Amino acid sequence: MSNRNVAVSKKRYKADRADIVIVGNGIAGLTAAVEARRLAPDASIVIITAQSHPTINTPALKQFAIGKLTQEQLLAYPAGTELAQRIHVINAYVEGINAQEKFLSLEGGKGFGYGSLLLATGSKATGLPQSVPGSNFDGVITLHCLEDYLDLRRRLPEVDDAVVIGGGAHAIETVMGLLHLGIHVHWLLRGKTCLSRILDTPASEMVLENIRHAGATVYTETEIQGIVGRVGSVIGVVTNHDQMIPCQLVATCTGTTPVTTLAEQCSIPIMQKHGILVDDQLRTSTRDNYAAGAVAALKNPQTGAHETRPLWHAGVLQGRTAAAMMTYHEELATQSFGVPWHATHLGDLCMLAVGDLHKMTDDLMTLTDSSKKSYRRMSFIGDRLVSYLSLGPTQPDSLAIKRIIDEGLSILDIQKDLLKGNFDARKYFSRQQSHAARTLITSGKLPTVHWIHSSTPVSRPVVISPTTSHKMPALPKTDGSLAIPVLRPATNVASTKLGPHTEPLHDAVPLTNERSQQPDTEEILPFTGKLPAFSEQIIDTQAVPAPTPQDSRRGLQSYSTKLPTVSGRQTTPGKRPPLRMTTGQFKVIGG
Repeated sequence: MSNRNVAVSKKRYKADRADIVIVGNGIAGLTAAVEARRLAPDASIVIITAQSHPTINTPALKQFAIGKLTQEQLLAYPAGTELAQRIHVINAYVEGINAQEKFLSLEGGKGFGYGSLLLATGSKATGLPQSVPGSNFDGVITLHCLEDYLDLRRRLPEVDDAVVIGGGAHAIETVMGLLHLGIHVHWLLRGKTCLSRILDTPASEMVLENIRHAGATVYTETEIQGIVGRVGSVIGVVTNHDQMIPCQLVATCTGTTPVTTLAEQCSIPIMQKHGILVDDQLRTSTRDNYAAGAVAALKNPQTGAHETRPLWHAGVLQGRTAAAMMTYHEELATQSFGVPWHATHLGDLCMLAVGDLHKMTDDLMTLTDSSKKSYRRMSFIGDRLVSYLSLGPTQPDSLAIKRIIDEGLSILDIQKDLLKGNFDARKYFSRQQSHAARTLITSGKLPTVHWIHSSTPVSRPVVISPTTSHKMPALPKTDGSLAIPVLRPATNVASTKLGPHTEPLHDAVPLTNERSQQPDTEEILPFTGKLPAFSEQIIDTQAVPAPTPQDSRRGLQSYSTKLPTVSGRQTTPGKRPPLRMTTGQFKVIGG
């Protein structure tokens, strides 16, 4: 940060200031702003972004690329949300942070003060190395943001053959989208397997076979050595196997890197390693500075390493936590983010990966199952689940399994169901509650009272002492309705605030009341008007009537069906017969 910028910023510091300043308007940034407005109606909230368009639903860009969505349908929140929520958006580039005096230096010598600062600067695409010959040819694109997909859509009518580079979920989704349009796709993988950080060898082979069946040509252990062009436009690529693959498009999907520039340009350096280091409340190493979204590196409770979670649902959750912290509602930010998880569609296959799938210890037991055209792998220590992988035409309740791992719940009674893909999350957690209720009746201990923080009106909690009568009537509310006590095990309160969302989400996640976002694994116990003896449990009050089934039973597939899964179209045999000819230095693989 230059002295000139600091001096100018000091002059404007008192005039331009907000209680909450958010850098970046991705899903984590905007969610934090909207939630902060709900929690602090009178606070001044500002988003500063160099992005020229509103917040979009980035997982839906693949659907937009193949024409299943319009640009207007990409909006993560309804148009005008910022104005309606009194969130001021400034289009500017932030050059640095003065953490002592709490202001930002903006491009052009301007400054902006803050009370609390959230860095939600997201990530940038890795792309091809500049050292690759021909990487700047027209037709070589890196897919990451809206501008990239607008460029892709303009090119598609002139593309017959495309090369896709990358071995992750993003690359697979791109391959399937291009196949859906009838484009012949050559998929290049650096290693022998795909999704090597998530899938084991059998699961990877299952995915690769599925992609081949859809019509793609898959090349393993293959890298680009150079790109061939004609009059500045790409006409093919040369691989490390001396092969020439003709194509009119090269799409790179090789991962992302967190944008940590501001952490480096802070007067008090913000700790970072593969992202900005944060705790479970998203606090950075600098006072009143927070980080959320793809730039935030959280601690993995299983490995102890800090790692980013650049997923849509993770961005939503982190945005809410950051908002709670910045509006001094720390009691809403006590929930741990737990183990990482990833749920998505890989062509016709549904994938779910929860926990550290590569953990190997002497006491770790691993079981696999390959029935029903699916593949499942679960690892556990004793009766505690450590990781879970599912691949097949259907998908289990992802957040229910994540909850089991996060809370260390016993899987003795459901081990076979998990392995066979027959796990019934509602039945399992209902049984957990029934066991808790029996404990209440036999122990004679009284519970504590937990306050549910919700955007909907919630009746005042009632504290019951040992001298209080065991009769507990329905609690009257100011609007004339009644609040019925809901019995829930104390250990499950934090985790049930998670919503049963799939990843990627293809629509905006509205900030509704917390009850409707809880997994559908709770039962409201029949209320008799009498309170039995209690153990160490929790009674919270919830306004009745209970949420409708479509609110409380929102399952994983309810999101994916809003935007149908992209399935590749089988290419017609003979349409592009393989042509192999020796040209002296490399083979030409044509179509």
